[in-house]
Amino acid sequence: MTRAIIGLRCPANIFRNIGAAFIVLWTMLSSGTVLAQQTSPQDSLPPYQQKLDSTYHLLASTPFTYHSDEIERYGAAALSQSGNRRLYALWRVLYVYKDVLNEGQFNAWHARIVKEARKSNDSDLDLLARLMLQVYRNETNGFSLISEREWAVYLEAPNSAIRNMALLERERQAQFQRQWAEAIDLGERLVIGLDGEGEAANGLHAVARQVLAYNMLKVGDYDSYANHMYAVARLSENGFFLQKMALIYDLAVFAALDNDLELARKLQTLYSAEVDKHKLGALIEQDQQLCVSIAEKSEDYRGVINCLQDWRPPSAKLATPQDAIKLMALSAAYAHVNEVGKAEFYYAKLVEIPQTTFARGSLYDSYYESQLYAAKGDYRTAFQDMNSFNLSALRRAEKYRVASVQDMYKALRKELDSKTQESRLLVKQVQMRNLLLGAAGLIAVLLAVISVGGAFWVLRMRRLHRNLNEAHDHAEAANAAKSRFLAVMSHELRTPLNGMLGMAQTLKKGDLNGAQREQVDIMVDSGETLLALLNDVLDMSRIEAGKVELAPTPSTMKDMVDRVVNTYNPLLGSKDVVLSYHLDEGANRTLSFDVLRVYQCLSNLVSNAVKFTELGSVRINVSVTEEGDGYQVRCEVRDTGIGMSKAVIDKLFEAYSQADAMTVRKYGGSGLGLSISRRLAELMGGTLSVTSDETKGSTFVLTFHAGAVTEVAKAEPISASILAEDDDTLPGMSILLVDDHPINRKVARLFLEPFGFDITEAADGQEALDLDMSRFDLVLMDLNMPRMGGLEATRIYRANEAPGRRLPIVALTADAMKDQIAACHAAGMDAHIAKPIVMDTLIETVTRLLHLADEDEAQAEVESA
Repeated sequence: MTRAIIGLRCPANIFRNIGAAFIVLWTMLSSGTVLAQQTSPQDSLPPYQQKLDSTYHLLASTPFTYHSDEIERYGAAALSQSGNRRLYALWRVLYVYKDVLNEGQFNAWHARIVKEARKSNDSDLDLLARLMLQVYRNETNGFSLISEREWAVYLEAPNSAIRNMALLERERQAQFQRQWAEAIDLGERLVIGLDGEGEAANGLHAVARQVLAYNMLKVGDYDSYANHMYAVARLSENGFFLQKMALIYDLAVFAALDNDLELARKLQTLYSAEVDKHKLGALIEQDQQLCVSIAEKSEDYRGVINCLQDWRPPSAKLATPQDAIKLMALSAAYAHVNEVGKAEFYYAKLVEIPQTTFARGSLYDSYYESQLYAAKGDYRTAFQDMNSFNLSALRRAEKYRVASVQDMYKALRKELDSKTQESRLLVKQVQMRNLLLGAAGLIAVLLAVISVGGAFWVLRMRRLHRNLNEAHDHAEAANAAKSRFLAVMSHELRTPLNGMLGMAQTLKKGDLNGAQREQVDIMVDSGETLLALLNDVLDMSRIEAGKVELAPTPSTMKDMVDRVVNTYNPLLGSKDVVLSYHLDEGANRTLSFDVLRVYQCLSNLVSNAVKFTELGSVRINVSVTEEGDGYQVRCEVRDTGIGMSKAVIDKLFEAYSQADAMTVRKYGGSGLGLSISRRLAELMGGTLSVTSDETKGSTFVLTFHAGAVTEVAKAEPISASILAEDDDTLPGMSILLVDDHPINRKVARLFLEPFGFDITEAADGQEALDLDMSRFDLVLMDLNMPRMGGLEATRIYRANEAPGRRLPIVALTADAMKDQIAACHAAGMDAHIAKPIVMDTLIETVTRLLHLADEDEAQAEVESA
């Protein structure tokens, strides 16, 4: 009814109206009606009729106001609300348009709600829009589109409002499928849940009660029907005008079918009053149908004619099913009042309507003909036709009754099966409980044993944990002690090495005879061997501590191999060994890798190959292939030396491991180089492996990962490491040499004085500050000195240094570990030179810093000018 009022034809609603009117036309007029009963006095009315009468009084006292745009205005106000209040309000709008199948308005509001959900990022509002769109399509397609998985999404939603809406639609689907037990169960669950949702859910609550009332009516529970309809009336006090009119209409139809004609007339009068007030075409149509139904039920055939006195039949082509029902009512009514001509006129109009528009059937024809014969005075034929009609009506009513009983039986059977299953489960639960009680004692004993055992286990684990913590603390302490030991030993060993190598390098610069030069070379070689061993030990310590950090820089493998070959070619001496290499095209490509570490690894391999090869060749093969976001570099060092056995290879890469005593005596070595090289290769994403034959030599293969370099900046030209004889820009510049060890000062003086530098010495940092360090052009500063160390002296000087000129300060120290070098730069030093001092390194560093200082000073003068 409501759908027709909104203005859209609804097949489901038309079917309901046709069915109701058709039953009124023939079932209520027959002597075998199912619901026939005599109207009772008011004081003897059954409880459900008393409740329905109270419902009428409640509706009659409720103010009715109508606005053509009340739904639109309500929806616009709902959009400004929030939370569940907004969800319930917008549901009412969508439900009304869905109920009347007004697809245009439904789609328009669905789009508005989706837009609002995205704007406010409201996932619940978006879920509401999805639910209502799906149930609209599901309902218009015979309730067959939504799967169980999709129902579960809505029925198990986190928001209670969405769950309630989904529960209502699931109940309506069960109702359509005549699954009354399931529908009633779902409806009762929904009503119970809505009782706690408050006033915001009144709209949904009213619809839920009305749907549940219809379910109760189908199973013959009139009391529940009346109670729910009364609740609907209370919840609809502030409802939409058209929904309240639909409620009155449904109550009036039921009252007529139930022979409660007094209530039916009162409801129809209430309905007509509102129709007359607002003059809505669809409401007028419904009012006529309701008037006809009650008049026919009262056998007031003149009343039927009066109900339709303003109606005129359309042409057969334009007729609707409602028009056919009115023609049936008029033809029968005129036959009853013996106006045969008019009866035949309206019956002829009825027959003209196509069966596709309205399938009349033969039952009404029998009824009409019997009334027509009676009107003409042919009572015998009329009696025969009426008898035939009554028999058919009785069969139809019986079929209807049986169908209703079957529906109720199925519902009750399903409920019984459910209760039987619950009973069986309860029996099983009782049996299980008895078993559990029987096992409870055993479980208690087991728990006691487990508890005691657990207590002992916890105590043992705590003791083990304490022991592990102590062991960890001891290991940390030992590691820290090792680091301190290495730092101290590095410092203490480098100091005498500095004196020995410094003096040896100075001697090599002088005029020596052959024997003297040989002796000095032996000194230098021995010192450098000792220094290399010291560096290897420090490298191994850093690797084991995980403190080695790679520093990739752009370079090519060709430059790397050239550097290695240039280093070891002079070492071949009188050996009949050829050192050669082969590079593929990729070796000329600029790559990003740690040049120092790759040189260290490749140098170790070539050094070992040259050392263990007396005759033949040492060959380096390098290939570079693209791999992922970089390159895979493969360096192969192949020699024809003494080779190795499998037993030697198995322990070759262990730290401090060497081939055998004979090899050590003949070739020397610390056994650290290969172990360090393999670990460095693994840090660079590669490997180091070896294959060897004791008669043919060995092949070492180094691989590592290099990064891609998109653009290589051109390097600034570096000044010469040694001052030219005719370079008069730096000689005469003053250098402050700060060191507590006289030998170290002597070595540095011997290196610097030949180049014309003016050297001033200081024994510690305090003495250097007392000399006013700003008077000098450069400071060479040791770190560990009495009274004041080099780091503290540097920090004090930098804190008080005059702006505009920065004094170059160089750390000249035996502290060569990475954290010690970082501490020097943090204190404000410009460079770090490790002892033993290499003359070329010292002169190059001093030259570079003094040139930079001159440039800074010149720039400062320009800026001040």
